[in-house]
Amino acid sequence: MEAINTLAPTHRDILLRAVANVLSSPVAKQTYAQIVDGLPLSEVARDVYTRRLCNGHPLLDQHKELCPGVAEEAEQLCSGLDTGALLMPSQSALPGSPRFSARLVELVARAVHSIAAWLYTQDTSRHKTDALGTWQPPEAQKRYYPRTFPATLFCHPWYRDHDQYPKGIADCVGYWAEGRILGGVIVFDRRDPDLVKDAAPDAIYVHADRARVIYRICRLLDSQTDELTEFLLADPTPQHYPLPILPSEANLERVDPEQALETTGIYRDKWERRLRPLEETDWRTRDVSDFFNYTSPQDWREATWRSGKRR
Repeated sequence: MEAINTLAPTHRDILLRAVANVLSSPVAKQTYAQIVDGLPLSEVARDVYTRRLCNGHPLLDQHKELCPGVAEEAEQLCSGLDTGALLMPSQSALPGSPRFSARLVELVARAVHSIAAWLYTQDTSRHKTDALGTWQPPEAQKRYYPRTFPATLFCHPWYRDHDQYPKGIADCVGYWAEGRILGGVIVFDRRDPDLVKDAAPDAIYVHADRARVIYRICRLLDSQTDELTEFLLADPTPQHYPLPILPSEANLERVDPEQALETTGIYRDKWERRLRPLEETDWRTRDVSDFFNYTSPQDWREATWRSGKRR
């Protein structure tokens, strides 16, 4: 891949403008400030599909505001960062094409991720030695905590395999930031359209981790892709921020995150998600019908069948 300084000036300006638009959003400012602070806010720790902090963790009740000066420090760090150094785009897509939208969103997602990972490595946490930062759960509860604990609580539950990530735990923080800012980790259809008839290389998928939001990987609607692309290209930055873009009942094309990447073909990087151990909970095996995550009884039955086949 080419470094950003090899891009045509127009393409480079488009990309840097898109990243700047995202950084200006309230959700990005809050997310990056939490990384500088060292802990998620109580409301953010609760806003997950399945809670990963057991009742009794003091963060759930006590960390309702950021430490003084953190928001300003985060903004200063981000403004001083050479965003272009984080990006390595190609020029294979022309503005205005579906491929352009997919490439632009991918590069912005990688930038959002990289900025978060970089902030984490700056080791700015305000809670290293205080009661919140050093608190430990009872031994029996530790298995419920994210795999990144106690190093960090910034972790998307499906993107936790830090032992195989290029930046280790910092990449886990990056995936968490994507989820908070963009609405989910951004992934794509990597299947070869010459070999797979229904492959959609221009499609954009989002993998959310929010309370009362679909946990499966969802393809963005054309209207959502258009809204996101329009926001990224806006100059000057608009006053309306569509972020985060969350999937809903309208996002009918969905993929099981429990399936191997090689099976679904939906991912961004092949090392991002390891297949879950069979002893872990598989949401497809619940003994009650789930027509929130699954679009119909048939969709749910097929998912249950896939789970049984894998086992």
